Amino acid sequence: MKFKKIVEASAQLAGLQIINALARSGGYRVRRGIKYGPHARNRLDYYVRDRVRENVQGYSEDERTKLRPLVLFIYGGNWQSGNRQDYRFVADTLCGMGCDVVLPDYRLYPEVRFSSMLDDVRLAATWLLQNEEIEAERPIFIMGHSAGAQLGSLLCLNKELLSHIDEVENRITAFIGLSGPYDFYPYTEESHWDLFAPEHEYPNSQAVNFVRPGAPPLYLLHGRDDNRVRRGHSKSLMEKQIAVGGRASREVYAGIGHADLVVSFSVFHRRRSKAVKDIRHFIESQ
Repeated sequence: MKFKKIVEASAQLAGLQIINALARSGGYRVRRGIKYGPHARNRLDYYVRDRVRENVQGYSEDERTKLRPLVLFIYGGNWQSGNRQDYRFVADTLCGMGCDVVLPDYRLYPEVRFSSMLDDVRLAATWLLQNEEIEAERPIFIMGHSAGAQLGSLLCLNKELLSHIDEVENRITAFIGLSGPYDFYPYTEESHWDLFAPEHEYPNSQAVNFVRPGAPPLYLLHGRDDNRVRRGHSKSLMEKQIAVGGRASREVYAGIGHADLVVSFSVFHRRRSKAVKDIRHFIESQ
């Protein structure tokens, strides 16, 4: 079983390397390795679209920059693997939609447990929300895939995580979750009992425990054929968020598995992907 996981991980990494090699490198600038916290993996890449010279819909260039959406994308990997460089293709596609992108690394298990990972993404969000170079008027979306979707949903739902930021309720426009686990206690993987320990912190891993009416809108996407994180997770979170008076919606895609939603951002799929089109429409509609 361990050998099988190594082979699968190697194949996945090779696939990501090919996808990234084919992603374009123009149309935006990248500030790499920006430090956002005290630890070695507290680094992020900031993708900034090139300034567009022509006037659009009566807005000046500076006005369009202030209105340009900014996406904080948190990758997945079962809380145990991942590197920001592997997801340049996601930033590439989002930049093509007209967004700027912040893509952070965070510490992983078994180096740390979940509470430290949550601290890391909280610091990354703080860097973004308190950065004087980023205009306060800009729409900000938090987006994640798999474990990254779980971390991102908690940033938006658990009020305590970003309560130190002034008017944070008005700063985060919406959450976009791809194939996320939001309601998975009791745990079914043996390692998770230690990953999310100590026991009194188990409830902090479940997004459904923090539903509230004042949270940013949740846009939850899932593949019908996802056998890694089943689509019932997004259904549960949507229904619970709506039940307390919050805003949530959901898309389910036939023939799509767990990794397929994030792979949809690759140059091979993005023009034909219904999910990518739906995300673009959602961002523009907000």
